[in-house]
Amino acid sequence: MAICITFGLEEFTSQLQGYENVVAYCYNCHNWNAHCVTRWPWFTVCFIPVIPLSFHKYREVTCYTCRATQDLRDRPDITPATRPPQFPPYMIPGHGLPPGSVPPQPPQPAYAYGGLPPPTGPPPKYT
Repeated sequence: MAICITFGLEEFTSQLQGYENVVAYCYNCHNWNAHCVTRWPWFTVCFIPVIPLSFHKYREVTCYTCRATQDLRDRPDITPATRPPQFPPYMIPGHGLPPGSVPPQPPQPAYAYGGLPPPTGPPPKYT
């Protein structure tokens, strides 16, 4: 007679209470798509949570775009009132520019090598 028992780990996540409407800036992908969540890992037997693997829930900021996480204690810029900046109407899809205004210029590309443009000419020869 054989009995199959499945062991595993499961992380339960939920929105952090009091921070449900907070949208924060992600330092990894530079998008305003990070949200405050709680995470609690458990050891499971046959998909039933049996033993918690931490004494408390982890409070983290998780980006929904790149899935990067950061402890909420390391982000003093995030409060329950944190919201993304309000963009001018011409940056919102469906709205035009105000009459007589000039559209904003796109940002210039950031170069490697400390902000300098890439080197030109033939590559150096190593002997």
